[in-house]
Amino acid sequence: MENKKPDQHTVKEMKSIKVALFVIAAALIFYLGSVFLKGINVFGKKNYYYAVFENIGALHESTNVTLNGYEIGKVTDIELLSSNPVRICAEILVTEKLDIPEDSQFEVAQKDVLGGMVVNLHLGQSARMAQRGDTLGCYLAGGMLDGVGDLVAQLKSVVASVDTIGQNLKLAFRTEDSLNGGTMIKNTLENLEHTTADLSKLLADNGGKVNSVVTQLDALSKTLGQAAPKIDAIIANVDNITDSLAQANIRTLVNNAQSTVDNVNALIAGVKNGQGTVGQLMQNDSLFKSLNNTIESLDLLVKDIKANPSKYINVTVFGKKEKKDKNNKE
Repeated sequence: MENKKPDQHTVKEMKSIKVALFVIAAALIFYLGSVFLKGINVFGKKNYYYAVFENIGALHESTNVTLNGYEIGKVTDIELLSSNPVRICAEILVTEKLDIPEDSQFEVAQKDVLGGMVVNLHLGQSARMAQRGDTLGCYLAGGMLDGVGDLVAQLKSVVASVDTIGQNLKLAFRTEDSLNGGTMIKNTLENLEHTTADLSKLLADNGGKVNSVVTQLDALSKTLGQAAPKIDAIIANVDNITDSLAQANIRTLVNNAQSTVDNVNALIAGVKNGQGTVGQLMQNDSLFKSLNNTIESLDLLVKDIKANPSKYINVTVFGKKEKKDKNNKE
């Protein structure tokens, strides 16, 4: 059997495919190598968040992102959103599995004196968690050397003041050039010595009183220490009372009382205006007089019925029979 050789067209296609695969593999290796050098886990879960700054300081790509000093990600991209006003967006990759509250903030801070930067994540207190792709709060922290220039200027001023004081002291202690100044300092020292002596004598003369005061203060402190549990109990009771008042629906009670007062006021106003039966009785004299006349008439009728019952109640037991007898006689 004869072996068939592949034609030249097929060989060229195979070579082209091999070259294409080699180029793709080289590009993939180059990309993975660059990402690895940036410290990004290619095969891990990627959670991207964003922060918009007005000033990013010396922040740059590949800056570490930390949580309490522990590295949790990198800054992967920085982009200028607008120039007026200035808005700079930083893309931050968090490689750790982490629940981030939506009120968390990114802090761009100086890592060391040499100017290295770091992004610190400060977790918030919100119950809602941020989702991938959300924009979180951010701010630029002050540098380590901020304010050093002002401090140096203040130190220079202090040193100049100390130098001036030294020069004045030298001038004051010169006996040839400033005899009066030396006398003033001597008098000041003597007065200070007399004052301390008087103070010592005062304490010596009133030592008993001072001891009594100290003893009373000591007794007072002991009494307060013994009464501390009672004071704690009183404070606890006050707390319970305040909690009970806070839990009581005082607003509803006040509203109900106000509503009741409003209803009573409306009822009284209606009575005054002659509305309803009570209002008519209080405001309409004719109704009262009519009711009074009716009652008097009823009273007279009852009295007349009692006095003359036969006038109103006719009871005839034998009346019909007598009538029949009369008819028969006729």
